[in-house]
Amino acid sequence: MMIEESVLYVIGFLGGIGLGFFYFGGLWLTVKKIPFSSNPKWLFFLSAVFRLAPTLLVLFFAIKINPSIFLLMLLGFFGVRSFMIRRVAKRSRGQAHAT
Repeated sequence: MMIEESVLYVIGFLGGIGLGFFYFGGLWLTVKKIPFSSNPKWLFFLSAVFRLAPTLLVLFFAIKINPSIFLLMLLGFFGVRSFMIRRVAKRSRGQAHAT
């Protein structure tokens, strides 16, 4: 049984949203833990590797399967980026910033 193309587009968009939360949520957690880390350079490096590798792998396979699905995944991915930026900015207003 073949999945309808419009269903694949929805799955691609939702997959991009999930990928965005995985990547940018992981980045947010890493940034929160850096001040408490004994080796912040390694924490950031390992976090980047463990966030980038699966993200790029999923996007690579998405573009191989269907470029339209890939573009919808990017739309969902960067939509989450915008959401996270606004959410973190709201949380940090009123808090003292590190100098």
